[in-house]
Amino acid sequence: MKPALEVAGLPPRAAIIGWALRTPLGSDISALHQSLLRGERAAAPSPIFDTSSYPGSLVAAIVTPPKHSRHRRFLRRLGLLAIESVEDALAHARSRATFPLINSERIGLFFGYGGLRAHWDDLMLAMQNQQADADGNPTDLKNPLPATWEYGLRHLHPFWMLLHLSNNAHALCAEQLQIQGEGVTYGGSNAGAQALSGAIQALAAGAIDLAVVAAHDTLVEPEVLVEQGSKGVLTSANLQTLRAPYDRAAAGFVPGEATAALILQRPGEAASTPLAYLQVTDGADGENGAPHAHTLARVAARLGDLSDIQIVDGAARAQCALDGAERSLLAELVSNRAQLTAVQSALGQLGAAAPLVQCITLATQLQQEVLAGVAGLQQPAPGAMSVLQSPTATAAKAALLLSMGSPGLCGAVRLELP
Repeated sequence: MKPALEVAGLPPRAAIIGWALRTPLGSDISALHQSLLRGERAAAPSPIFDTSSYPGSLVAAIVTPPKHSRHRRFLRRLGLLAIESVEDALAHARSRATFPLINSERIGLFFGYGGLRAHWDDLMLAMQNQQADADGNPTDLKNPLPATWEYGLRHLHPFWMLLHLSNNAHALCAEQLQIQGEGVTYGGSNAGAQALSGAIQALAAGAIDLAVVAAHDTLVEPEVLVEQGSKGVLTSANLQTLRAPYDRAAAGFVPGEATAALILQRPGEAASTPLAYLQVTDGADGENGAPHAHTLARVAARLGDLSDIQIVDGAARAQCALDGAERSLLAELVSNRAQLTAVQSALGQLGAAAPLVQCITLATQLQQEVLAGVAGLQQPAPGAMSVLQSPTATAAKAALLLSMGSPGLCGAVRLELP
């Protein structure tokens, strides 16, 4: 079929026909919705390793391990969970209607990944016992191996370098599910928004007829905690003193992790009523840390007229200056009755996975006509847009979803019910 015509100058729109996720508060979307309404927060001492000596001791980690998989040789925990999310999203799409018979060469796969990182748990085994003079003598037939090998390099997995490839999950998912169409792997803290935007553009251009979009990221690994801690963006609070984004005393975010997947089609081609429609924009300004609020507003404004938007799911950076500037500038674009919530207050900052998780959780709230408050909010900071403190009934049909990360990256999604 021919691509649907789009309004000139505006980003194209796509229909969501299936979805799935893995979050620190579970993978069942109905149960997750209830957890958000109860104001639950996933923040806790890490169940993976001792974080007491790190800049921030609280994390929001996924506690359910991935299922057994033949891909375990090449993928770590989040990559395996990402493939599970794709499988579940496709199953969800098929369960809702007669699934379209689309040639596998017309199905595209778009992955967002948090970025290349050297995994410390592997490196520590290889490096902790190394010696400064461990040269060895490769010409010695009795001991041809360098001493560095014996001192630890032998502990590295033979596929260690392959484990770091950013497109591992993409490639193995495509092979497992026989997805052979156009696709891209995006890397970095904004990769989820970029993957959504790229997939929607490919659908609009007619390059594919079905888009599978997935994103996975973790900010709870040792190397990420050290990096984020050095930037001063993590909360140093304990569970008793932890404050939420948009709170008067907000002082850093809780790092989290998630995977999510969306199945997209062109508007008007879905066999059943879509779960939601979405438009996506992304951008950057070169800042070392979070982008300037003006950049976030500029990227959101490219979605077109937002004066009907009454719900904003904020970027939730939990720093008073950033939160206040975000509220002030976004309030100029949306309805003067707009209300602010923040799913990442409950789940932790989700990096590249944030936009997809926001799509699923906010669409569910709009469908159920009830919005979750900002989890853990005690004293809302003064500023534009009222901040939701508790579950609130809504008749709104659209929401603006915002995400941002380093260096200077941001994404904006307009989500709308059919």
